[in-house]
Amino acid sequence: MMQESPYERIREISDSAPANLAIWKYGKSALPVALFEVSRRRVTDKFERIKSGGPEGEDGEIGGKWASVAAQLVEWAFRYGNQREEGREPTEQDAVAAVDLAEKWKALDIAFNAGRAGRAKISQTKRGLWIDPLSDPRMEVLDIFLEGVDTNAEPTPEVGPDLSPAITYLNSMRASMPGGSAAVPKWVVGLFVQHAKNNLRAQSWEVPTSTNIGGMTLDEVIPLLGTLWGIAHVGWEVFARYPSLTMANPAFKRSDLAQMIARYNLDSDKIEVFLNLLTYRGQSGRSPLSAPLIQWSDTLIVTRHLLHDTLTERMVLRAASADPASSGKLGTALGDLCSRWATRLRDIPGVEVAEEVKIFDSGNKKLGDLDIVVLDRGQMQGLIVEAKWPVDARTLSDARKQEDAIDKGRAQIERLQARIGSDVKVKFPPGWPEFQDVEWKWLVGTARFLDSRRTESAIPSTSLRLVEGLLPVSSLGELVDALENLPLPREGKDFRLGWEKVRIGRHLIHVRRIQMLRPRPTSPPLGRRRVDGWT
Repeated sequence: MMQESPYERIREISDSAPANLAIWKYGKSALPVALFEVSRRRVTDKFERIKSGGPEGEDGEIGGKWASVAAQLVEWAFRYGNQREEGREPTEQDAVAAVDLAEKWKALDIAFNAGRAGRAKISQTKRGLWIDPLSDPRMEVLDIFLEGVDTNAEPTPEVGPDLSPAITYLNSMRASMPGGSAAVPKWVVGLFVQHAKNNLRAQSWEVPTSTNIGGMTLDEVIPLLGTLWGIAHVGWEVFARYPSLTMANPAFKRSDLAQMIARYNLDSDKIEVFLNLLTYRGQSGRSPLSAPLIQWSDTLIVTRHLLHDTLTERMVLRAASADPASSGKLGTALGDLCSRWATRLRDIPGVEVAEEVKIFDSGNKKLGDLDIVVLDRGQMQGLIVEAKWPVDARTLSDARKQEDAIDKGRAQIERLQARIGSDVKVKFPPGWPEFQDVEWKWLVGTARFLDSRRTESAIPSTSLRLVEGLLPVSSLGELVDALENLPLPREGKDFRLGWEKVRIGRHLIHVRRIQMLRPRPTSPPLGRRRVDGWT
């Protein structure tokens, strides 16, 4: 009998482990109880963190962790549960088992998918399965450092109104709080809603607020999203004081939620469009991380875990990009951001920069564009950037889209390189030298994504965020040299590779993990925050 390969074993585990969770036999009560357990753990973690002297607030890493756990449970519920079937309330043991697996799954998901795509070495010994991704850990660590500066260094807007009267009121309601939303006065909800709306308005948005986001502008989305955010926040504050299934992750009839949002947005006529944009129904190509309103049975679940400020813009943009009717307009807005490459590279002394340089064949047929062209006339050296600006990656599938964009950019460059040099005309600005007289360096450039895949392609990729970190330079040659000889993080000094052991049923799985040996930097140079226009 042929022995099952490690790859087949991994596929079997990834399919069967979530499907076999006992919680799915409880019908439509399964998901609310699973999310209640997530809320209970999150509150417990917060209290323990404060007790040990840690911060009261939750940074992006903490919020992201619980968002991933909640999103995974939601996706499993749609895949394996039955929201139309009545059932008794799941046992605590079954809820705990489901959340335990969802917490482990973040580490395993990359390994499972890498194994399926042939991007990981998978082996099996008597000690279990071993999954070693084939990516370059140095690039992963560099991306972690840059992400830390990016997400942790942004100034927190000081906005009103002051929430302390509402917090004081909630603290005083211990004797009368029955656990239902009706017990929260409208003025308390209104205070949280207005605070959230002001917070989102004060946030630095990368795309123009006039951008079309699925049938409405970002300007129109912001107050409605702020309202939703405020509703989730007040529910969370009540739950933290008076835990109940009702307030853990409030569920509304769609019409009731629409009326509640309308109460705080009297002039909006886009509430139904907004609800459609952000509602997850288990549809292919969508994720609860970009559609945080969960349509479960006959209600919409509003959960704080999927609504937190560190992911707001990418959540909205991902929601819009999933809609074919609006993705084209959004793509145009994101494409316009590629001009930031030209803006930054113009700061290099002695260079000239051109954008969207046209290429024609001998018959004057357009063959394509060179997105960003940088010329150092003194050294007869140049840089050509094929710029890609997809929505920032949040999930593994998002990262795959970034990688696909890079591969597409490489293919475009290879196609143009094959044509240039024959009878092709490059329409440089007047006075520029002939193409063949310049030593050119080509690369694919993203906004913030660093590709950690090992590749044999001669065309490198990098990110504008990394290039900005290398500026200022004295010449184009210095920048090119810095990119070619990038001082990458060092194993043993900046990070250590180890193995994380995860037990799923009778299987013991070892997943390669990166242990950081020094804290991530969180302070960019003065004046280089996103709010200042940097990437």
